[in-house]
Amino acid sequence: MFAEMMKRYRQGRGITQQGLADMLEVSLSAVQKWERGQAEPNARTLQRMADIFGVTLDELCDRTPPETNVTVMTRAFRQLTPEEQEKLIAVGRSLFAHAFGEKK
Repeated sequence: MFAEMMKRYRQGRGITQQGLADMLEVSLSAVQKWERGQAEPNARTLQRMADIFGVTLDELCDRTPPETNVTVMTRAFRQLTPEEQEKLIAVGRSLFAHAFGEKK
């Protein structure tokens, strides 16, 4: 839920409600309403808030994007050693060349 995430990120950064209100150029009561779930900020304010907290809009709004094959593969690739990464890249290049290279 947005209200919970907003409060968690704000407190995690050591920012008071008044401090956040000042940074966003909104009233203290607006920030308080957002954290109570009684209202939500507009899109521009949401983006500014995400920038202040150093998170994405998905993270701020507690939305987890669906995992794609590319996401899973990228995560697995990053866990490999540099040597293993180079071997995998070489295999991938070879397979790509075989599948899509010039036919003789």
